[in-house]
Amino acid sequence: MTVQIIKADKPNALAGADGGRPTLQRVAAYCRVSTDSEEQDSSYEAQCSHYETYIRERDDWELVGIYADEGISGTSTKRREEFKRLVRDCEAGKIDLVITKSISRFSRNTLDCLQYIRKLKALGIAVYFEKEAINTLDAKGEVLITIMASIAQQESQSISQNVRMGIQYRMQEGKGRLNTAFFMGFTKDHENDRLAIVPEEAKVVRRIFREYLEGFSPMAIARRLQDDGIPTPAGKTRWYQSTVASMLENEKYCGDLLLQKYYTADFLTHKIVRNEGRFPQYYVRDAHEPIVPRDVYFQVQGELMRRASLKGQPSRIRMGSREGLMGRLMCGECGRTLKRYDKPDGLAPDWRCRSRAYEKRTSQREIAGACPCRIVPDGEAKRAIVAAFNELPRHRDELLRMQERIRANQLERLDGLLDGLKRERAAVEDEMKRREGAADAQDGALDELAAQAVSLNAQRDVLALERAEHANRELRVRFLLELIETMARAWSLTWRDGEADRETEPRQPPAACADYEQFFRMTRYVPPVGVLDAAGRVARYDDDLVVRFVECVVVEDGAYQVRFKAGIHVNVPC
Repeated sequence: MTVQIIKADKPNALAGADGGRPTLQRVAAYCRVSTDSEEQDSSYEAQCSHYETYIRERDDWELVGIYADEGISGTSTKRREEFKRLVRDCEAGKIDLVITKSISRFSRNTLDCLQYIRKLKALGIAVYFEKEAINTLDAKGEVLITIMASIAQQESQSISQNVRMGIQYRMQEGKGRLNTAFFMGFTKDHENDRLAIVPEEAKVVRRIFREYLEGFSPMAIARRLQDDGIPTPAGKTRWYQSTVASMLENEKYCGDLLLQKYYTADFLTHKIVRNEGRFPQYYVRDAHEPIVPRDVYFQVQGELMRRASLKGQPSRIRMGSREGLMGRLMCGECGRTLKRYDKPDGLAPDWRCRSRAYEKRTSQREIAGACPCRIVPDGEAKRAIVAAFNELPRHRDELLRMQERIRANQLERLDGLLDGLKRERAAVEDEMKRREGAADAQDGALDELAAQAVSLNAQRDVLALERAEHANRELRVRFLLELIETMARAWSLTWRDGEADRETEPRQPPAACADYEQFFRMTRYVPPVGVLDAAGRVARYDDDLVVRFVECVVVEDGAYQVRFKAGIHVNVPC
């Protein structure tokens, strides 16, 4: 029997095969720093320079390249593009040996570390960790690597916990991490470490809050902003309902900060989740200048709650419909909405009750038993609405009395009740804290107090919802009174965010707004040019005017009853 020895023709780690002269090896180095601070910059450059010199000094090594990730965490390979390129080159057979400073530079995730080491080992490629002097092709290499990688992962977890505690200590002092990359209305004032208002964007924010209070839905507001060519917080052209909704709920616009809304659930995956009681939150009042007053912000929160309570209920009119008459013309006979019918040859459309039926292939001959509601010409309905708007100044005193009744009889009464519940709830909480450390804490008293607190919360929610209803009514009256005042002044107003003088350029409104009345002056609705004539009367029909102020128009035999959102009705004969 003859045995022939076939010598190895591939390099073995750092030495030559059989201890002879080393074979030329293709070597790559991997470097990584986890942050982009100045100190880490010097470390990053030093690592790259060190390995380039170190590899070129060896006659038996050929430098393939320096693979370096800067400012990237080692707990995951998701964003480590250079590391992934290194692995791809190894799989392509371009590399025989990988050198790196330490196991923590290679990976701080034990699973990732072992997975990639085994993957390269299967390809016959060694990884040499200079600090630990470990070669992955050695028999004892994997055992040592498992231990050292676990230590590196534990170190990363410890760093993560220390960073979290540091952030939490800053939050306790009212200092949070402020990200304004996609945040409309504010930018970062690095000198004072606080938010600073961007005036032009603040106008858009105030417009969103105002239009929501006027009755527009977030979807309608998004569509209107998009139609006007206003860029989104991310600088895009398309607005989404969710973007508007999140802006309406953001407390930063009223000058406050709610810190620790989210937290990192896993330091390895860096998954961020909403904080729903897992960690304490910190509410900082007057942290920066507000774009909208606090009273307006909380009024919007009440309106959000009110509309949420109405979900599932049938709605006759879509809030913020593109066309003013769509869904607003009502049949006085059966109560259903009228539907628009377009005519050929460019003739003006007309409106017909949805419950009417017509035979096909005939000239619209009625079927017996159909609703007797008459056909409404489009022009006639619009002229009636214009006439109703011109009757509004006669109702000014009625609107003022209505506003005063809502404020005195409802809002002030409910505010008093809510304040009483707040004091009662605070007393219950103080009693619970006192009893928690007492000897009789288990005698059922705490359970009774907890049940009482839940009951008080339920009463508060009911009263808050009722207050939101009355506040909504008061706003409708306010907005209609603003329109009547604008008609009385008969100004040619051409801009929407702020006051303007007759036939003059608009003044730049202030960036901040903390006063409730100032907000409504700054966001006063101004009809488009040409809608009001020199005498302050409505000269022509305007969809936007109808969408903002008209609830519905009831079509009767000899008249139109125009019902405004403020709660008044104006009858206009046909």
